[in-house]
Amino acid sequence: MTAPFPTPKPDEAQRLLSPQELEAALRDIGARRYHNLHPFHRLLHDGKLNKDQVRAWALNRYYYQAMIPVKDAAVLARMEDASLRRVWRQRIVDHDGDAPGDGGIERWLKLAEGVGFARDYVESTQGILSATRFSVDAYVHFVKERSLLEAIASSLTEMFSPTIISERVAGMLKNYDFITKDTLAYFDKRLTQAPRDAEFAIEYVQKHATTPALQRQAMAALTFKCNVLWTQLDALYFAYVAPGMIPPDAWTPGTGLVPEPAATASPVSLAAGTGTITALDVPRLPRGVRLRHDAVRNQHVLLAPERTFDLDANAVAVLELVDGQRNVRDIAGLLGQKFAADPAVIEADILVMLNDLATKRVLER
Repeated sequence: MTAPFPTPKPDEAQRLLSPQELEAALRDIGARRYHNLHPFHRLLHDGKLNKDQVRAWALNRYYYQAMIPVKDAAVLARMEDASLRRVWRQRIVDHDGDAPGDGGIERWLKLAEGVGFARDYVESTQGILSATRFSVDAYVHFVKERSLLEAIASSLTEMFSPTIISERVAGMLKNYDFITKDTLAYFDKRLTQAPRDAEFAIEYVQKHATTPALQRQAMAALTFKCNVLWTQLDALYFAYVAPGMIPPDAWTPGTGLVPEPAATASPVSLAAGTGTITALDVPRLPRGVRLRHDAVRNQHVLLAPERTFDLDANAVAVLELVDGQRNVRDIAGLLGQKFAADPAVIEADILVMLNDLATKRVLER
């Protein structure tokens, strides 16, 4: 999966653009290639991911966040002008903070903890995808090896981040009951920091990209950075969303998570969303949740208030037997007869699925 590639405009490759034209050309790159267009982000913002897929995003994105000040330190070390250094070093402070417990990296760790991870596991980065590490490291190498103009131009994705942040925060708060404003506190400061950083970078690029060749270098650098962000989402999509893709070196659900507190509800009737369904429990769909067939897409979906969940064939087979009368073991037995499979194996599989639906508050017992 790749970002839509823009067709270069012939006149932009041959002549020197005015500062305003250069900025317009750079913004056009973002309009075409920024990762808010990626299918994974659309799923994330629209509430179409399950909790473990959101966790995978938070875990892998930490590595990018943690390496930003390393990248910025590499840029800072190449600046011979003290006035530039005074401006640029604020980026490092923004992420590292002025003291322990402060800064963007700390706030991202709070986000990861908010979705259930142990802090030391996140900081170890042992659960991230290889493609995540490769793409982030490639960005750090880029700013070390290319010209200062290209390094600064590559940061211009900040021009587009306020839009994606606003969409992300609103969408995640609306669609995921395990996400809170405190969980997403990282993004609060970025709404002011990103425009400030983008304003400095665009002025620098406009001032120093003084030939058509240098302007093309700046545009190529921004395209590269967009590709870095896009590639990270490609990795997440194919690892955790695309059917049948199970990366051998990736985080797997349950690894590095803090145990959730035991449920305190009555053993006779637990509210939807507890995620503690056992083999002898009788699952049922809560009021307002329905299994329906979408004739347009020829696909079964689970309809809930303000939410829709796409279902694969296995999930449909299970939910068609969820009638408020059968317990999980009975359902597994019927499926074992239907598919000539071991009911014990089916029981283990469907318990995972049913508890996932319970955490989304679309199943109860």
